[in-house]
Amino acid sequence: MGKMMRFYSILGWLAVAYMAALFLYPLLKVVYTSVWVNGGFTLGNYVKIFSTDLYSKVLLKTLWVSVLSTLIALFIGYTLAYFIATRPAHKQGFWLMLIISPMFMSLTIRLFGWMILLSKEGPLARVWEGAFGGGELSLLFSQTAVVIGIVHFVLPFVVLNIYTSLNRLEPSLLEASTMLGASRLRTFWQITFPLSLPGVFAGSSIAFALAASTFLVPIMVGGPADTLLANMAYNSIVTIGNLGMGAALSFVLLVIIVAVLLVMGRLERRGHIAS
Repeated sequence: MGKMMRFYSILGWLAVAYMAALFLYPLLKVVYTSVWVNGGFTLGNYVKIFSTDLYSKVLLKTLWVSVLSTLIALFIGYTLAYFIATRPAHKQGFWLMLIISPMFMSLTIRLFGWMILLSKEGPLARVWEGAFGGGELSLLFSQTAVVIGIVHFVLPFVVLNIYTSLNRLEPSLLEASTMLGASRLRTFWQITFPLSLPGVFAGSSIAFALAASTFLVPIMVGGPADTLLANMAYNSIVTIGNLGMGAALSFVLLVIIVAVLLVMGRLERRGHIAS
């Protein structure tokens, strides 16, 4: 027993060392780079982010796109998860595999598919032209395309979290509600939905974090006007060579995501207690 305890203790310390070397040190380096410019301490990069229209607009646009994508993914994800959870048990695995199967393919390849689908020569544009005449439809390189790409990216994570919560529901509660005369709609709103909130909050947390930090989606399906904060941080470091501003943008993005995750984590714990 003593040897096993020492073995797991060593493994634990190795994990701590791994996190310190590969997560904590780079994070501290980012913070240091953002506030130590030309050999001196300054908060100028952060002041510039919140006082310059260019950075403020990109920050607000990142938040807007992230929130909108999360809400759309939640709506679609809840519908899909509820559909799967109400199928016979032996068929649920098939539907789940269908939902998560895109995750087995590279996001780059999937976004190439969306580029074809949303372009003005794509099938959507042809259907639009056939239905409404000469008006040209091209969603590619727009904010709509970015939202569609992000929803496609985060949807499997949302479905899995909500499905897990729905699958844990006690069937006897739903049967009792029906026996007491409640309609299916009333049973859903007063029993099913409240008890599935932990999955909703967990799915929302993951969806928002992935949406706010996405880098590839705006590059491939968004236009130059739809740059998000992660792209701006990359351009500041790689294209312009301003390490301090790139580090400051990255840290601001991290703080926003962590703040949202803390709020959603608190709501998720309340949901667990309530259920």
